[in-house]
Amino acid sequence: MRYRTLWNQPLERARVTYPFITWDGQFTEEQCNEISAYCQVNSNMKAGTTFGGADQTVRVSDVAFHGWSEEISWVFEKLHQAITSINDRWYGFDLNGYNGFQYTEYDGEKLGKYDWHMDMHLGNGDVPPDVFETRKLSLSLLLNEPGQDYEGGDFQLNTGSEGRTMTVECRKGRIIAFPSWVIHRVTPVTKGVRRSLVVWVVGPKFT
Repeated sequence: MRYRTLWNQPLERARVTYPFITWDGQFTEEQCNEISAYCQVNSNMKAGTTFGGADQTVRVSDVAFHGWSEEISWVFEKLHQAITSINDRWYGFDLNGYNGFQYTEYDGEKLGKYDWHMDMHLGNGDVPPDVFETRKLSLSLLLNEPGQDYEGGDFQLNTGSEGRTMTVECRKGRIIAFPSWVIHRVTPVTKGVRRSLVVWVVGPKFT
């Protein structure tokens, strides 16, 4: 994915790797409601796992994976538009795409959370069979409104030390995008249910 217009901030893309960016306006409130309603009806929810398996000291959430279908093709089209624009403007990674999205629920009754982790798999020869290329760019789309639909559930990133924690302002319809090696977490949800859509965009190993 390469930017093809004349005005494309080449120095910014060449010199700066941002720990995260936010992207607003790709999905309207009504479209977020539609995605959420579809996923609540059509998801085969399972407990979220980590690369090491199920560990509720690290992750407490329910997830379901959705591949492309005619019914939700518009979601993939809008995601593709966002991924292309974000990567071309800020990252310039060599990307091959993604094969679906993960729908995630963090339930306040279970104190749903996901502690510090990275999305990129750093293997020691034990690469899971579903990891076929390197996760390079992660995106999280929040489907409901913090402070109204749920409490807690902050999205935080760590850029290199314990004191470098950043809390990203979440809002319904906002996409948070970041390199998949950046360590991040969702703090415990204390009330309601936090709903989100997550995508990992893959490509060849970094060279």
